Amino acid sequence: MIKCRMPRIFASFLTIRKNRTARKANNPNTFFPLFLILISLSSCHKTINNLSVIEWKTEKFTPSLITNGRLAVLPVGQSEGISSETKWLGTELAKDLASDFGKSQIVGPDVVSGYLKDPSVAEILKNLKKKSAPDTVRGIVGLSPLGQKLHVRYLLQTDLRLSEVSGGAEHVRLFGRIWDTEDDEIIWTGYGEARGYVYMFFPAVPASFEKDAAVAVKGLVKEIERR
Repeated sequence: MIKCRMPRIFASFLTIRKNRTARKANNPNTFFPLFLILISLSSCHKTINNLSVIEWKTEKFTPSLITNGRLAVLPVGQSEGISSETKWLGTELAKDLASDFGKSQIVGPDVVSGYLKDPSVAEILKNLKKKSAPDTVRGIVGLSPLGQKLHVRYLLQTDLRLSEVSGGAEHVRLFGRIWDTEDDEIIWTGYGEARGYVYMFFPAVPASFEKDAAVAVKGLVKEIERR
């Protein structure tokens, strides 16, 4: 039998076309944009550091005092930030405290605000605001009427001290102190603080205020619970 051989030039030409077709089908450039997207998504993560700390407390303070005496969360003061942020913080504080200490033991800032039409309550809160400086640990006289109205012994006074973007990260600092209305004294002070950002492949962008502040709030509550 006579075998018909294809001229070498035609065989080479077909081989080249076949190789080109294979390379085109396996061309990594076709999937490169998708690859970048997948890498970016997989590398996105939040880095929010909890910087909360206890600043000072009396020897008598223990978390059980709140369980036994109930705690009212006063409306959050505003040294920085905007009013909508402070209102949100007050709601989150009451929710986290109720989750840890029991809903029946916590009176939220919305309830406290409902008493502001009472001149005596408004005057007490005004005096407390004057005592909001972190370096002030002196008590204040005349807190028992507010405690009696709210059916609590203890008050949590907080103030938003920092709400800004610094170094590519959202930074929130919430100063807090607990008052004993029967003894007219401060028994605990500390900070709920967080700083964080979202890292997306190359750029780092600030975390949202809510995400960052939620860590600060939880940090403050955990510091109150610490024995």
